[in-house]
Amino acid sequence: MDAETQEVPVLPGRLTNLRSRLPKPQERSLTSIFVIGTLFSGSTLMGRDMTARIKMAHYVGELNNFTQVPDFSHKDSGRGCGPCSLLGKQCRHFTDALRDRVSYDDILGMHEQFARSLGVSAIVDGSKFVAWMRRAVEQRAVEQRVADRASRTAVSAIITVRNPIAFAISHRNRTGEALWRGAGIWRDTYVDALRTANFHGLPQLVVRYEDYMADRERSLERLAAFLHLPLSPKPDNTSIHDTGGNWSSFVPYVGREQLEKFIQQLHGSGRTDAENFIKHARAYWNDEKPQEDTRWHNSINAGDAHGVLSTPGLADVASILGYNIAEVVHLAIKG
Repeated sequence: MDAETQEVPVLPGRLTNLRSRLPKPQERSLTSIFVIGTLFSGSTLMGRDMTARIKMAHYVGELNNFTQVPDFSHKDSGRGCGPCSLLGKQCRHFTDALRDRVSYDDILGMHEQFARSLGVSAIVDGSKFVAWMRRAVEQRAVEQRVADRASRTAVSAIITVRNPIAFAISHRNRTGEALWRGAGIWRDTYVDALRTANFHGLPQLVVRYEDYMADRERSLERLAAFLHLPLSPKPDNTSIHDTGGNWSSFVPYVGREQLEKFIQQLHGSGRTDAENFIKHARAYWNDEKPQEDTRWHNSINAGDAHGVLSTPGLADVASILGYNIAEVVHLAIKG
């Protein structure tokens, strides 16, 4: 029985498995890489650099929004290709037809369709939610019962992280919530990320935002080695297609002027939301490359720092992720 007609068991209430109706790629095996972590951790910037520099890898962005998965997506957000939209182009990969055809009920099947369209062997999914990756791994486990191991999609995780104080400050700027609330979100997200990746035995790589901003070349070398794919000496920014991402992440690829022009063309709440999102980041925009992340330096008092560090377990998680928490506090407190 061929791949186009073979039936695959599905979970109760699950849509028909897309891969049961599509031929498997014959020329290359697919690797699905899930970027997981909090907001403000540089996932979109890193992902687009991977598209531009790592051969046969493509960052496709926030597919949770593209598919509008319940409870883990923003309504009417990320439904098309962001870079193409800003440049006024029609994307040949993120099409209405594809959006109607794919589903969050077969995440890895959706990855296969993007891999075919983009001509790559590694799809980098920037949805960030640990629950999204967990959903995909559990879907793969169901299919494992009938598929031979050689035909299974390989899954790995890239954990993007920004230090807890910097994240809590950005979270406060975005939401108005107290720093300690952001600290709790940070801790819970990375406990879940590490626990889930380890429980499922997934290969994983931690990429700290501060390290990435300080030395992008070294970070890209690590990422290329992790994917076992070659790193191009020069970027190709002409083939970037992805969905979602914050406004500031577009600057290195379309330029500050183009982004400002696009935002000015927005209307109503859309423009207001965009302006509110970027007001703290606009001073750091740079058409060539983002500046090193120092916005959080000398920005809080000792009481604020205590509010973050008193979050139970936070310092332990930060240490596991490679942070020297004493150094972070020293840089953050007003001198």
